[in-house]
Amino acid sequence: MIFCRQWMLCQKKTLSLILLATFMATTAFAGSFEGPLAVKNGHPLYVPLGPPSLASAEPENALDLNFSYSSTYLVDGYREWHFGIDLETAQFDIQLKHLVGESTEIGFDLPVIRYGSGFMDDFLDVYHRVLGMNGTYGRSNRPKNVFLFDVTRDGKTVMHDEPNKTGVGDIMLEIKRVLYRKNESIISIQGVLNIPTGDSRYGFGSGETNGGVALLLNKPLRNDVMLYVNAGLGLIQRLHGEDEVNLKNYYYGGVGLEWMLFQQVLLNAQMMVETSPFPKTGVRSMDDPSMMASIGGRYRMNGPASVGIAITEDPDTSGAPDFMAGVDYRYRF
Repeated sequence: MIFCRQWMLCQKKTLSLILLATFMATTAFAGSFEGPLAVKNGHPLYVPLGPPSLASAEPENALDLNFSYSSTYLVDGYREWHFGIDLETAQFDIQLKHLVGESTEIGFDLPVIRYGSGFMDDFLDVYHRVLGMNGTYGRSNRPKNVFLFDVTRDGKTVMHDEPNKTGVGDIMLEIKRVLYRKNESIISIQGVLNIPTGDSRYGFGSGETNGGVALLLNKPLRNDVMLYVNAGLGLIQRLHGEDEVNLKNYYYGGVGLEWMLFQQVLLNAQMMVETSPFPKTGVRSMDDPSMMASIGGRYRMNGPASVGIAITEDPDTSGAPDFMAGVDYRYRF
């Protein structure tokens, strides 16, 4: 009888320890989200403007190496505007983020950009046919994998490029400051400044300083699900291509979900919308807001390193690449 009581007491203690360990693991689990997918608009007329990406409100120390590859087709015109774009864009971003105190982050982003004829046209024909989007982009009107980048207004060249050119884009400087924090719920303000280091004649930069400001929200929906919401204003005046184009300030917003499937595996889904910074052209795919829907995930390796993957589509076929894929490596200090 005494043995049974001791055995039951031992079992109760063991169960209590298991429940406590589970609770502690769950608590640590909830605080270790990685943030949204690293996706920026790869449209060759948006790349020079330093497009925004969905961001976490949590400041951090991190090094991010991001590579994205996208395909854009836009051959259309109206009155004085003509857009001849049929190309693929490769972009490599080196991003460094550093904490100053506990509530402020300063950041640096150096993009390297390459425009080329690519190899994806056959794949995209099949891919869009599977999605029921065959014929949406008009790719069948041009030979496959043949480079075209020629934008004109009133017969004057705004932007023109030859295939397989590589250049450094505009460097982005960033500052982020926490305004409100309660547990994992965070509201921050973010400011960005794009320095004109890219050659604007070939679509690597805008040719002048521009920037923006945004409010960022992190809100846990469950211990294993985080909601990200951004709302921002882009401040820009001109694009200095071969001919100067007056631009307008634009608004953007984004929402994303991150789900911890396992401790090392996280899944993401997100959407970004951005109004057009370009003057009225009469071409719907340039005048309407751009939309980018992304899915992907991240795998955490041993230690502070992780790798991510993202697939992005443009559900409204305007202002964004027809297809984007990206991979990234992150190291958190």
